[in-house]
Amino acid sequence: MIELFLFINPIGPICYDIEKEILNRLNTNRKKIHLQILPFVNLFSVGVSMDYLSMNKADLVLRNEQTNQIYAASLDYKAAQLQGKKIARDFLLKLQQRIGIEKQEYCDTLVKELFSETNGDLEMFLEDRTSELVKKNFATDQRVAKDMGITITPSAVVYDFSSEEYGVLLEGSEELKSLPLIFGTATELDTFLQSAQSLQAPKLSMIHEIDSGLILL
Repeated sequence: MIELFLFINPIGPICYDIEKEILNRLNTNRKKIHLQILPFVNLFSVGVSMDYLSMNKADLVLRNEQTNQIYAASLDYKAAQLQGKKIARDFLLKLQQRIGIEKQEYCDTLVKELFSETNGDLEMFLEDRTSELVKKNFATDQRVAKDMGITITPSAVVYDFSSEEYGVLLEGSEELKSLPLIFGTATELDTFLQSAQSLQAPKLSMIHEIDSGLILL
């Protein structure tokens, strides 16, 4: 089985395009690929968002505002995950479309509107989005990202469970262009694994910690 960890900015336009392509391929591919989409917040993801929104990155007030928005959006996505993968991914794409692509302002009104468009329980979502469980799940994602050597978004780790020692790390949108090969034939997958950058396998303890959460619903 192929385990695919995709690290994203929950309001990032570049991440939105990559997610859509991967999800479309998953829907039409019979290969057993387990996808996990994890939010990741760092200076780079904040800087990319500011560039896209034509913000002055030297403005510390604006930088703090953008950081807080990405963090809040991450918690909202984690709260949505408590109601299942399908709802969470639907909500995430809507969030990225409206904020990342259409450049609308992130606010509670918009978040409620977008979640209401899913089949989720809005009242439960509003309770969960500020809960300690959601914050704990987000912190787990950040530890997983650190453990796997993630420094930028979007990035991905492809972990082939037929090999217990190595995974593959792809950093940035350019490297992720080779990701569709994992949906191809066995030969294409083998070529991908051989040519891509090798990475010491993620700690199984961290993978198990994710699995014990609710993001695999």
